[in-house]
Amino acid sequence: MVASFRHRTEKYVTNASMWNKIYLIILAIAILAMGVLLYLPYSWLQSVTAPGDVAEHYKFYSNISWIFLLISSLVLLVIGNVVLWLTRRSWAMWASLLYFAVFMVAHTFWLENSFFRYKQANNLESGVISWSPIFGVVLIVLAAIIVFFNQYLVKRMRDKMYPAVAPPVESLPEDIPTDEKNV
Repeated sequence: MVASFRHRTEKYVTNASMWNKIYLIILAIAILAMGVLLYLPYSWLQSVTAPGDVAEHYKFYSNISWIFLLISSLVLLVIGNVVLWLTRRSWAMWASLLYFAVFMVAHTFWLENSFFRYKQANNLESGVISWSPIFGVVLIVLAAIIVFFNQYLVKRMRDKMYPAVAPPVESLPEDIPTDEKNV
């Protein structure tokens, strides 16, 4: 009986550490890919090609990086849910939010503002303000709310599926002497 319990416990710990490693590998790949996908549109802004062509190519590569950021964030969040379910630790979900927030800030504050300044410098747009940083902050706050409630729901579901075994309560003696000095 003890041996089978030990075997099941070792298997559970191995599966949890395996999912931690899978998460970290996918996170590293996503960070490298997003770095490249953010550099591609930025490199087009440095190009000496005609401004109309630069804007067209920038938008193409910028859209690819947006799509990759959203899909990779969702994949990391799903794997973070698995890690939370197995280990009851939510570090992977918050790391997914941090990944999303860092690259959202890089995309909206740095890259989109660079494109906005490029369009103004080349008379492609006459706008005064870029709304992309505000949009980025709203998306980051929305993502934080989603991660928080997702964590809450996963922990609640896990507690309902696998309730914690409460230790037996010791029975109290029937006669409790009352001492007037201690009361």
